[in-house]
Amino acid sequence: MKRPLLKLALLLCAVSALNAQADLTLVSGHYTIRFPASFTGAEPAAETFNAYWAAFNEFFRFNPDTGMHTNRVVILEDKVAFDTYITARIGEKRSEYIFLKYPKPELSELVLYLVPGAMSDSPALAGFAFTGPSLGRQLFLQYLYSYVSEPPLWIRDGFQAWFEKTYYDPVTKTFHAGGYSVWLDAAKNLRADPGRALGSYDILSAVTGSRESTQFYPQAWAFVSFLLNTEKMEYQRFLSEAFILLEGDGPYNGETQQENTDLIKNRFARFNDAGKTDTDFGLWLSGQFTFAELIQAGVSAYNAGKYADAKRYLAEALDISPADPMISYYSGLVSYAEKDWASAALWYGKALRNGADASTVNWALGLNAYADKKYAAARVYLETAKAANPARYAEKADKLIRSMPK
Repeated sequence: MKRPLLKLALLLCAVSALNAQADLTLVSGHYTIRFPASFTGAEPAAETFNAYWAAFNEFFRFNPDTGMHTNRVVILEDKVAFDTYITARIGEKRSEYIFLKYPKPELSELVLYLVPGAMSDSPALAGFAFTGPSLGRQLFLQYLYSYVSEPPLWIRDGFQAWFEKTYYDPVTKTFHAGGYSVWLDAAKNLRADPGRALGSYDILSAVTGSRESTQFYPQAWAFVSFLLNTEKMEYQRFLSEAFILLEGDGPYNGETQQENTDLIKNRFARFNDAGKTDTDFGLWLSGQFTFAELIQAGVSAYNAGKYADAKRYLAEALDISPADPMISYYSGLVSYAEKDWASAALWYGKALRNGADASTVNWALGLNAYADKKYAAARVYLETAKAANPARYAEKADKLIRSMPK
């Protein structure tokens, strides 16, 4: 080693040792957490991690004995310290939290960093120090690898994608399961492409390097979601059996990825037909609406006069994107069509606040107020629409205003 590099390595070791002396350690449930002495949120953070662990184990049902599996967490004071720590270990930076897997599972560790404001004096606020999809992913990987050296690729990738949308609320002490996933669009697009669509056996047989991640990851998420949500008992039973096989008989499954993959794939093949499974999987996936499909379904239902269906589709879309102005606008149109003038006014107002076209929404507000016989308000809205887009609304607004009672 050249002398400058030797000096740098010695310096990093010295800094690491100094930081270690200043850090504190908390053992809580399934986790041993090292954190800066200035961080007051270690206990709420530990509560969050253990809530995730419990959620993972609701699915996998692995042995919960805390004495047999160690989950090490290192919390660093900021992104700069995180970059230094990670670069010293893997030679490059990472933009998000990372689980570092080592050959000895007891040495593996999840590395996090504090965001500005995380050094809070409020324990409740400190519980929100770690958020975002990377937390669910990396905590799941740590959980899985603490039991299995080399899990099948579809279980690793499919479940870490599924857990991206989960989160724990330390105020209400509630763990929220996964909701709408951004992977749905990609999964449906891939499924529609015969050259890139993967069947159930393709997914179950995949090992690291056998598939492009952009092709495999969304479809692994979709397959896992199918197994979790289908009402057909044979697939639910298979998933439970897969977890039992994956854990094995001892405290740690040290088999290769190929061995674990073949074991579970062969179990599946013994009781399930590939063609039937692919059909069932495809039907389930086609029934999952993307965000764009939900909006289109709502608009189409409104245009067809199917207002109950329109409200249902638009409500589902609103859960995904509450600030989307188009959803609010069409929800207003549905309320107007049902002569619920008060609700229509509220929806139109929300659409306007969220950036909808001012002339279009004011015209709708004018029509709504006119129908509700609130003529003074209607006149204001119509004049506003006229001023915003005279080419489109001037003639219509003037005609409607003239028709109002004096």
